[in-house]
Amino acid sequence: MLQKKGHWKVYLAGVAVSLIFGLSFLFTKTGIEHVGVYTFLSYRFAIATTVILLLSFLKVIHVGKKPYWKLWKVVIFQPIMYFIFETNGLRYATSSEAGMIIAMIPIVIAFLSPFMLKEKLHWFQVLFAFTSFLGVSLIVGGGGFEKGALLGKLLVLCAVFSAAFYNIFSRKLSILFEPMEITFAMMLTGFLFFTFMSIMTGQFAVVTNLSSIISALYLGILSSTVAFFLVNYMLSKVSPTVSSLFSNLTTIVSVLAGSIIRHEKILFIQIIGMVMILASLVANSYLSSKAKNKTSA
Repeated sequence: MLQKKGHWKVYLAGVAVSLIFGLSFLFTKTGIEHVGVYTFLSYRFAIATTVILLLSFLKVIHVGKKPYWKLWKVVIFQPIMYFIFETNGLRYATSSEAGMIIAMIPIVIAFLSPFMLKEKLHWFQVLFAFTSFLGVSLIVGGGGFEKGALLGKLLVLCAVFSAAFYNIFSRKLSILFEPMEITFAMMLTGFLFFTFMSIMTGQFAVVTNLSSIISALYLGILSSTVAFFLVNYMLSKVSPTVSSLFSNLTTIVSVLAGSIIRHEKILFIQIIGMVMILASLVANSYLSSKAKNKTSA
């Protein structure tokens, strides 16, 4: 539960994280309008890697010497597969639709964990996974089944499963590596891989478009570094049940940002789909916490 002292700082951190992540789809969508996908990702991860190395040099953070090759399963799913799917998906899907679909990540993790981490599968996890699936179906179907629109939303859905597998493998390796060490391995891998892809596909170029530069700076500094510190601070003060509620705000921010700033059209049926996903997430978090407390009692 939330500690009494400094509770306002935790809420402020949670809101800040939600705003940063919620706006990330908007900045990605804007960034790839003038630059190739892999070139944009190359710049994003170059900035993130530079920031982490600078913080390490200044002794603000510590990145130890460890066998980072053991993280190969983690980095394959995140950042490689996740960002290939998400960024390419945003070429066709709107940032609002991406935000709604990405809200499924906690539900997919809860459904896969029993099979991959040997955790007990509860009846409500199956129920809410099915409810979330119906919610995504409304979001995907509501935006039409045109070739480009459908492809974009299916790619974002693939990003959801990539993120879920990343979380599971990262959880397994958290015994050997600190969160910042895993993050550093991810950022460095992203920089090397997407720079290579950018060069091999003939996309690589010096970015001069101001909106793309601003987007890369936002995603590289705020989404990959600042938000990371805020998330860890928040998790040190509140229970997972409380912290997971802020992911709901992330989805709402992404939807509102897409609608207000980019004037993206959101259908009522898609809103219903988003509500189904968010309701499933809240109910799943509550019942999971209740079941865990009952077991430990």
